[in-house]
Amino acid sequence: MPSSNWHVGAVRAREAMIEVQKVMGPGGDWDGVLIAHCDTGYTNHAVFNLASARPSLLVDLGVNFMEPAATTALDPLNFGGGLGTAPGHGTRTGGALCGNLAGTYVGLAPSVPVVPYRVTNSVVLTGRTILNLAAAIDHAVDRNAADVISISLGVQSVFGNVKQMRVLGRAVDRAYSAGVIVVGAGGQTKDAPELVAFDVYPGRFSRVIGVGGISADMKMCFDYEVGRDSIDVWAPADDIRRPNSVLGQPEPFMDVAGQGDGTSYATVHVAAAAAMWLRVHGMALAAGGYLGWKRVEAFRSLLRSTKQKLAGNRVRAKAPPAGTGILDCLALIQAPLPALSSLKESKALAENEIH
Repeated sequence: MPSSNWHVGAVRAREAMIEVQKVMGPGGDWDGVLIAHCDTGYTNHAVFNLASARPSLLVDLGVNFMEPAATTALDPLNFGGGLGTAPGHGTRTGGALCGNLAGTYVGLAPSVPVVPYRVTNSVVLTGRTILNLAAAIDHAVDRNAADVISISLGVQSVFGNVKQMRVLGRAVDRAYSAGVIVVGAGGQTKDAPELVAFDVYPGRFSRVIGVGGISADMKMCFDYEVGRDSIDVWAPADDIRRPNSVLGQPEPFMDVAGQGDGTSYATVHVAAAAAMWLRVHGMALAAGGYLGWKRVEAFRSLLRSTKQKLAGNRVRAKAPPAGTGILDCLALIQAPLPALSSLKESKALAENEIH
């Protein structure tokens, strides 16, 4: 069993945050960096400090696409059964991203401002929830001017018709053109390592930063044979310590219960890294002309050039995409920006990239 916080050390998140805090100064100001978190919503877990003057979650900015009459993206936790249903999933992944409760749990980018969106009850998107995600991406870009969108969800094309998938693709295209870094889970076949894990959308779109999963031995822990070239970077996805919420238990929850698995957790590692990178380099990016898609591609380029080496495969996966490796938050934020002339726009329009 790995240590309870192995994942934080594996990507050098704490070392990176020390450098970020030097830029922030004593006030710990994220200076407008904002992450949109599209998931099952949030709960009043203590790690979010919702009653404080500086909560991690900006709940008033979020939207509930599951219960339109609701005023917040609160996860009711009162659902279950069906493919991939996951009450509290938004709390678990969101807490790993931005949680900050000293002595109990500190996330990867503690107290980074996050807007929660409730788009689904399930990590497997189908039908209406595909459209919910598209609407959440549009809202995050157009209404909240989000810098990063973190999506620990996915849909295989078999579960969505072409029209729905293209709506999602158009939302991704708009975010990409606006310079928003969209980070998507690579997917996996849970508890069945002998099976092939089909990469999922939106992580599979070329304009999204696709994230694959590693275990504590720094090896790939899922098999990405189909669409595997969509993986841009690898991050911890096995035995991840995270907060949890349980239906019927009083709030705010103080416990941090159990370990999480899957590329849902790998995704928030990369979203946190993107926020750190933007906080350190935001002014230089704006002054240097890294606008629109160039900002996304600069981030992708540095993920590859600052990578740590994969130690191998735990499953029968084929070799990872050339040039990819494990996230290194410290190397990422310390690296100079790539030359603008070296950046290439993804020519694949996401709305037409359905296979």
